[in-house]
Amino acid sequence: MFWNIRNSCFLLAFLAFSSSQAPGGTDISPAEPSARKMNVYFISGLGADERVFAKLKLDPRLNVRHIKWVKPQKRETLQHYAARLSKQIDTSQPFQLVGLSFGGVVASEIADVVCPQQVTLISSMSTGVPLSRFYQQMIRFLLMSPLSAPLLKSANRVTYNYFGAETPEMKKLLKAILHDTDVKFLKWALVRMSGWDRKDRIDNLFHIHGTADKLIPIVIVKPDIIIEGGGHLMVYAQADQISKILNHRLTSIDSAE
Repeated sequence: MFWNIRNSCFLLAFLAFSSSQAPGGTDISPAEPSARKMNVYFISGLGADERVFAKLKLDPRLNVRHIKWVKPQKRETLQHYAARLSKQIDTSQPFQLVGLSFGGVVASEIADVVCPQQVTLISSMSTGVPLSRFYQQMIRFLLMSPLSAPLLKSANRVTYNYFGAETPEMKKLLKAILHDTDVKFLKWALVRMSGWDRKDRIDNLFHIHGTADKLIPIVIVKPDIIIEGGGHLMVYAQADQISKILNHRLTSIDSAE
């Protein structure tokens, strides 16, 4: 199989950029509660906030909220971290999750703790990428290097290419996100991702993926809907198309159920 250690490390590294910064502020973004609206919690995959979702045009019947990253505890597992994030969710009302990239991985783990009516993944994975213990140890060793931090935070031709950032606007966004990256949180996420061993996709999951995604090649995932020419940043670059799909999927479930 062509999936070698270089590609695995690249995948893990850029998935973890989803964690960018781990603020310890407000847990839930302001949103007016509404019994008639479906609560939809978005988990960013490319930054500390909702910048990457900025171009989406979502149905007004959806009550959109954004999960905020928090600092991981010492030696905290991905599962325990997801359980802590789940406390930001109002489980007294019907809700759905939307996870982008690494946020999709976290969404799958959150779904094991709470009961979303549906989980939608964008440019993400529904199961773990198998890495041998040797590769996992090598990733840990590489992250100990003092050169790892500037390398992971670098915005250059390679990162632009892998993210599919082709326009000046997208490059500016990606550069700003990388600048905001909290290195300690990034390294924690990398180690946890290298050992993510989920073998079966969760129930009620819907996966959207692009054919041109270089960070998570479509050959290693099994999406429910494929976006031709969609790269890892298609939620931003092809926002109109993604918005149409999301609006159809997210509003197809009655919030009163």
